[in-house]
Amino acid sequence: MHDSQALRPVAASERTSTPESAAFIWLAATMSATSIPLGGMIATGFPHTGMTAVVVAAALLFVLVGLISVPGFVFAVPTMVISEALFGKRINRGIAASNWLSQVGWESVVLVIVIYLVRTLLFGSLPRYTAGQTLIAFGLSLAANFAVPLIGYRAIVQAQRASAVLLLALVPLILLHLTPHPQAAAATAPRGLTGFLGALSLASMGGALSWTTFAADYSRFIRPGGSLRRVVMGPFLGGLVGTCAILFTAVRLSEAGGVDIGRHGITMAASVFYGDTYQAFCAFALLGLLASNFLNAYSSAFSLAVFLQKDLGRRLSTAIDAAVATGLATWMLFFAPSFLDVFQVFLSMIILVAAPWTGIVAVHVVADLIMRRTPTLDGLGAGRRRNGPVLALGMLATAVFSANPVWTGAGAQALHAVDISPLVGLAAGAALTAVTRLAFPPRALAGASADG
Repeated sequence: MHDSQALRPVAASERTSTPESAAFIWLAATMSATSIPLGGMIATGFPHTGMTAVVVAAALLFVLVGLISVPGFVFAVPTMVISEALFGKRINRGIAASNWLSQVGWESVVLVIVIYLVRTLLFGSLPRYTAGQTLIAFGLSLAANFAVPLIGYRAIVQAQRASAVLLLALVPLILLHLTPHPQAAAATAPRGLTGFLGALSLASMGGALSWTTFAADYSRFIRPGGSLRRVVMGPFLGGLVGTCAILFTAVRLSEAGGVDIGRHGITMAASVFYGDTYQAFCAFALLGLLASNFLNAYSSAFSLAVFLQKDLGRRLSTAIDAAVATGLATWMLFFAPSFLDVFQVFLSMIILVAAPWTGIVAVHVVADLIMRRTPTLDGLGAGRRRNGPVLALGMLATAVFSANPVWTGAGAQALHAVDISPLVGLAAGAALTAVTRLAFPPRALAGASADG
């Protein structure tokens, strides 16, 4: 992709990818060490919940990424340009700004986890690290994190594919040598359906629902003319396999005592690994982290461009991201009271807009697929006057059921501080959109068959 065409349709000559290639992108994106703190939070916060069911359900939610990939394939434009058709320019500038902030914030969180892993690899597992040790890991991580986005899309794809295959091959070996040691659960730990929904919500915050708002950025490179079902299945299968593999590993690592998440960050104990699998896991986890951040850095440029209504170019937007992420990472490393609190708050802030937005966009895409009709920008924009209020109501519902170190909504309080906001926001956005489409059906639009 040429940097000067960031918001324009990708030229036909550049659309050389396949749905299978897209599957590798999302496989690598999901197999990220951001799941390490996520798995720890799920294992300790919801010990009475069947973890296998939670992991599989969270992985199945990746079908949403597949669905939102369809308009990118059809129109060959980034996700936030498609979002503008749905919500109008004025509302979408706010969505794009929120998306850019969440992407840069996620880059910062991922960068900090990369630093923790590099620090552990360089200096071993220590109760506490010196500022000098942290700064050395910081410099190395920063250089690696923002080098590849400057090179371009093809480098991102190659890095992702390599890390995905290597880490996927390593996961079974790690699982075979982990011995879980479940600790006594607190009497107040949620059980039953509440516990399951809480664990699933947490998994979806750092999983599928953190990726939907730039799903179409990569499907626009798929060769035109193929089946829309294949376009959906590529990201879905990649995310399904990757999420199951890494999240299940993260939960088991936490249960085995291999991860310590405390006030001073994350450290990993080599003692729970077998032989050289500790160094191998850290190395491949770093590749997975960097691959996921390559997507964040690459896609954040589109959100920033839509907000500014001006394409800044790849190098300038990456430099802006690097500067902001460096500042946020410095604060998290040296000044924030707790990395885990920052991690939780950030997940909640992402979901506030992303969950209802995903429900709205997914219903519009599904409706067109059910009608066996290829989506059109006019069709997506037919209900834009209703999409704005639906998004606002969905965000309100999300906030009411959110529980994090900054606020606890009334709905979450009724559930004893269990956060199910992602599922509520997604359901609210989808349900309200379905109702408004049935009450005010869009005009009939001609389109190609969805069978392809």
